[in-house]
Amino acid sequence: MTAQNSPAATDHVLATLVFPARYEGLVEALGSQLASVLVQPERETHDRLEDAAVGLRARGEGMFFPIHAASGTGKTTLANNLNNFLPGTFTPTVVYDAPVTPESLRSAVESHLENFPRGEDKIVPISIDDREGNPPSAGELANIKRFLRMPKTGARSMVIWPDTSESLSIEMAKAYTKIAGRSPVDIPFQIGGPPREAWVDIAKTTLRLANGIESLEMLGVDPKDYDPEGYESIGDFLRAIADDFIALKLRLLRETRKNLRLAVVFVSESSDAGVLTHLTSSNRFGLLDGDALLAASPDSEVGRWWSARRGLLTQTIVRLDARAFGLPPSASVGIIRRYGPESVKQYLSGLGVRSPGAGTISLNIERSDLGKFMLGKSRATHETKGTPTTTSLAAFQYLAENGFTSGRDKALNVALAEALEVFCDKKEISGEVGSERKLEPYPLIPDNVIVSNDEALCLEYTWRSSNFLTASHRGEIAKYCLTKLRNYARELEWTLD
Repeated sequence: MTAQNSPAATDHVLATLVFPARYEGLVEALGSQLASVLVQPERETHDRLEDAAVGLRARGEGMFFPIHAASGTGKTTLANNLNNFLPGTFTPTVVYDAPVTPESLRSAVESHLENFPRGEDKIVPISIDDREGNPPSAGELANIKRFLRMPKTGARSMVIWPDTSESLSIEMAKAYTKIAGRSPVDIPFQIGGPPREAWVDIAKTTLRLANGIESLEMLGVDPKDYDPEGYESIGDFLRAIADDFIALKLRLLRETRKNLRLAVVFVSESSDAGVLTHLTSSNRFGLLDGDALLAASPDSEVGRWWSARRGLLTQTIVRLDARAFGLPPSASVGIIRRYGPESVKQYLSGLGVRSPGAGTISLNIERSDLGKFMLGKSRATHETKGTPTTTSLAAFQYLAENGFTSGRDKALNVALAEALEVFCDKKEISGEVGSERKLEPYPLIPDNVIVSNDEALCLEYTWRSSNFLTASHRGEIAKYCLTKLRNYARELEWTLD
């Protein structure tokens, strides 16, 4: 087993956490969800943009619009999202980094307008954001003037030139006015970012959306603990939080001698994830959702225990990359038929259950959610596992009738370990598979464990009769997951109570 470095090809969730403090990072992290963190700019800025749009349309020619503000105020965010702030007025922004010539600008706008219905008359913002500290030359200003007077393209465009320097913005505004005449609104314009009272919510939303995890502020860096009045700009505010968040992430990583991962696996008649989808993240495959777990078991002893330690719950889930999956009969029955106790194998044979080959065992694990996770795959929304065959259901019901306690489940867990060893070998996943053994250097004895050089995946199985992953068992499932999380937190000495 040499190809992959770890028993789960997806990166450990703790290593992937980010807190983007600049616009470019937000775009990369949030994609189409970016609009969720955008807050309307201050009223003066909003009104000036509306005035500029009215003046542009009244004159029938485009506008040169130099803007300035201190670094971190939100110039790029504003310039690149006018369509979100004034959706009926502006198209999405053209981010322009080509030569400032009339022909090139016209070509960029023509290509941009191909994406919109004919007859739409929204204004096209063009942001020239790669020239900070390098204002347009006299020749470039003349080119901008020529372009802004071109019908169909320039006449409906607003060329935005952001800069941090007020003096440079004033100079370019005077120079342009000298060759093109008075602007319909005063230029340049000093913009204002989102109001300070919105900064904390912006930071919390950024943290949540960038990572796809609810209540991540509980990890130990909470934006509400930072006073916006102590920072000159929202950029400074976000960078302060980001620095502390990264420092916390690095400390947690260093405190862990080997990356640990926990997968709670429900082995039952259920053919799909069922109610687990309501107890896990919608963005990270199978990752337990602390809020959902507590909401599902508010009156339980373990639920009350964790409610009093909400931050620790988030830390435990993140540090363990704790996930939950179901293992359907289509995978479990074949495993038990081939690797289970001799008496069980004989009974299953009498039911007509054939002993599958190693390749079939591996394929059935691969089709399960646990197998997909280990291979770094996401659950496909169009994929279903189908209804279990009558034979596999009867076989699983026999296992349930005999009971999963009094040590019987341990023999079944050993069978699962043998199957996982075959799966890892065929899928070239590096790691040593063990069952019911101490995981050095930790005081943990998982049901199964797959240990590689850089991490250990701990698998905790719970064998359940019936179609268990249904809404009627939501509270019981949540309590079981919370109990496992508490056991691990205690054994790893992340809590002493």
